[in-house]
Amino acid sequence: MPKAEFGSAKYVANKMKSKGLQRLRWYCQACNKQCRDANGFKCHAQSESHVRQMQLVGEDPRKYIEDFSREFKSAFITQLRISHGEKFVGANRYYNEYIRDKEHMHMNATKWASLTEFCKYLGREGICFVKEDEKDGLMIAWRDVSPEAVRRREEIREIERAEARGGAGEDKMMKRMVARARAEAEAKAKVEEERKAGEKSDATPPAEEKAEGKKEGEEKGEGEEEEKPVAPAPPVKLSFGLKPKTIPANKAGLGKMKSQSVFKRMRTENGEDKAAKKLKV
Repeated sequence: MPKAEFGSAKYVANKMKSKGLQRLRWYCQACNKQCRDANGFKCHAQSESHVRQMQLVGEDPRKYIEDFSREFKSAFITQLRISHGEKFVGANRYYNEYIRDKEHMHMNATKWASLTEFCKYLGREGICFVKEDEKDGLMIAWRDVSPEAVRRREEIREIERAEARGGAGEDKMMKRMVARARAEAEAKAKVEEERKAGEKSDATPPAEEKAEGKKEGEEKGEGEEEEKPVAPAPPVKLSFGLKPKTIPANKAGLGKMKSQSVFKRMRTENGEDKAAKKLKV
């Protein structure tokens, strides 16, 4: 049965029916033909075009398998690099993204039987980073092997090593400083304790000295008599009366002192005779 012409109603109806992904077992990779059901795939397998293509593939099957595997790996890695870069992503999740394109190269035409085997191959060859995760299972990430990326990785690695060495040196220095500070604090505390102990010993004599002093006091008290208490002195009485004071006889009064001169008073006090008065003739 001939194919429907491009743009015809039959062609559009076939495209609408074949929209989206179909069963993988009804896809012919040699002819790039997707069938909708088992009957359609059976009819295609009996067609002249399919028989002729399978005769060409049968002449050198390894060549076709290697070509299909190379195309699948190239498309897989290219889309991984574009969509996720060097970030890890689940292998199953990414494979579902890859097969959204109907025209993609199918894995059943390659030399890898399963996706797990293909991911392990990528990890062994150093094409991708592969790791096992408890939650997402097998995870893959693209590995940039270009010379610029390798040089950039080396520079980053050198910087990290330098930082690690610097951090180790700083840690050692900090440990030394902490040890030195701790030793100084212990020495200072020891000196402070010794100083306090010395002050305490000076302020309070030991019990032995107290006992000796007490014994000496008791011995002295036995040999000497007890001292009698001294009577307090009588209080001094002050008088504020207005009685005139009596002038002693041997002292001159205030008026006599005024009548005499200083020199005469001195002579009389010394016991000398008074000068005789001169008479006027």
